[in-house]
Amino acid sequence: MDDTMFPLFRLPDNALLHVLRSMEELSLILFSLISNRSKTLTISANFKPENDLKVLYSRDFIFVIHLPNRDGIEFNLYDSSLWSRNSGHLPIVDLSHFVFSTVQADQYGKIGERIEYKESKGWTARQYLLHFLAILHKPYVFLYYRDSGFNADSVSKTMEGVTVKRLCTYGEFEFEKTMKALNHPSEIWFDTNQFTSHESLSKFYIQNFDYLILVNGFLVTLDDLLLMNCKNINVLFSRLREKHLNIYLKSWLRGQKEELEHVCLVGNRVDWEEEVVPYNKEVVLKGLKYTTVPDDVERLFNCSVPDTDGKRVETIKGGYDIRRKDGRLVTIVLQNDFPRFEMFVWSNDQ
Repeated sequence: MDDTMFPLFRLPDNALLHVLRSMEELSLILFSLISNRSKTLTISANFKPENDLKVLYSRDFIFVIHLPNRDGIEFNLYDSSLWSRNSGHLPIVDLSHFVFSTVQADQYGKIGERIEYKESKGWTARQYLLHFLAILHKPYVFLYYRDSGFNADSVSKTMEGVTVKRLCTYGEFEFEKTMKALNHPSEIWFDTNQFTSHESLSKFYIQNFDYLILVNGFLVTLDDLLLMNCKNINVLFSRLREKHLNIYLKSWLRGQKEELEHVCLVGNRVDWEEEVVPYNKEVVLKGLKYTTVPDDVERLFNCSVPDTDGKRVETIKGGYDIRRKDGRLVTIVLQNDFPRFEMFVWSNDQ
């Protein structure tokens, strides 16, 4: 068999682009890293991910590129010096100059087929980030902030000039500095409550977000909920009871929260010995005219913002339809065996 290398760069432009567009996605990305010319050719191949570029800030720096109908491609920048066995946390480092020693590339989550090589370009995480943004034609950037060892200044130097659409945090971080450094993302997922006073928390709630997920430590009250200016709200722990949900529904029916699209609220037990009971429909919908939709009826609800799995379409089974005076329709869904409340506000073109 002839071992002569394929003269890729000698092909006419049209033939070269045909070859590049026929490549596996991971091979094309690795090709883009060879030289400035290979980067330019990859950009010309017009390779675009499904919807976003995930950037994971943790003890290794990870880029996840989502592909149409597939799990995606993962690039992992790793360096043993960033691991602290004693504390389990990152040392404070300035990533604007830090070069990771090893790069691991994996497609479709096949760990056994992971490609690993020593970093030879002398690139920082920021240089990799800018490279991926260029060859992927500036996709949405979702930043997952997983370790407090990288402070806001380090994040700012790495992400400077990059618009982050969604910020997801796990653990402590410098809220105000980080939000400013990331140019105030429109979508927020907070795993823990970072706010030291109710005043600062209230200032956070009144901001105009497209997407808000609150997990641990956010025992949301009715007053908190009425403050929120969000299109999509997802609260996993709340102090909300049926009468509070009834008040919230009536506020929307009076014309408040015009931008609201979807709300998902889960009630929280006061203590672990308390019995878990579903919300009582009669109290939630008290004083409201509604139509019961049979449980076997399924409808598709189109969201303007993708959820954490990248989905934009929700399947609604059954529910209770309420129509506002201006004709806007809202569907309320109550889980039968758990205190879970969902509110879907239909757009006029659905």
